[in-house]
Amino acid sequence: MHDMHAGQRCLHTFTQLLPVSGCVFYRIAGQLEPHDFLLQQMRADMHQRYLTQFRQVDPLQPRNCQRTGHSVVPLRMGMNAQDEAANRRYDDFLRGYGVVDVVEVLAFEQGRPIAGISLLRGAELGLFAPHELGQLQALQGMFELAVSARPSRPESASLTEREWQVAQLLRDGCSNKEIARQLDVGLPTVKTHLINLFRKLEVGNRTELVTSLFL
Repeated sequence: MHDMHAGQRCLHTFTQLLPVSGCVFYRIAGQLEPHDFLLQQMRADMHQRYLTQFRQVDPLQPRNCQRTGHSVVPLRMGMNAQDEAANRRYDDFLRGYGVVDVVEVLAFEQGRPIAGISLLRGAELGLFAPHELGQLQALQGMFELAVSARPSRPESASLTEREWQVAQLLRDGCSNKEIARQLDVGLPTVKTHLINLFRKLEVGNRTELVTSLFL
């Protein structure tokens, strides 16, 4: 719960100082995979499509941002490090929802990214200006302090990206059939993921699993 409270405070601070069309706070697992998303002013259907279809072509996913050597990474910088075909696909996705610019702000602990904030802008707000990127750089230190003191959950860092997706759908109340449909996998695969989650988190049922990861 500490993480979500910290995330809410950081989102509030960022959006009070800079106008945005939507934003997302998330934690970053040991394999540099984002999880525990907290959405603000952002369409849930856009986020779901991102997770299931476009995450892998996101030039601002944590591993790509880390390669830039920067803690505040605008969309254009991320795209410069990715191939053109992936950039076109991702740009089409963003523009389908009216998004014209994105900036990623990462918080680090001992050189590893541990949390991030995505700030999105629609056409009504336009691109982030250079002086606004400077403001975000100043806020990044506050963001890092806010999330670095969070209690660690070493058991969660060992989860795979697909296990996080299953856990998040469980948190949202999805049945096994709904999870299978959302992730486009078979029911036996869902059951295998659940068995692995129960084993890794040392829990006995779905409620304990959700409580262990998200509460």
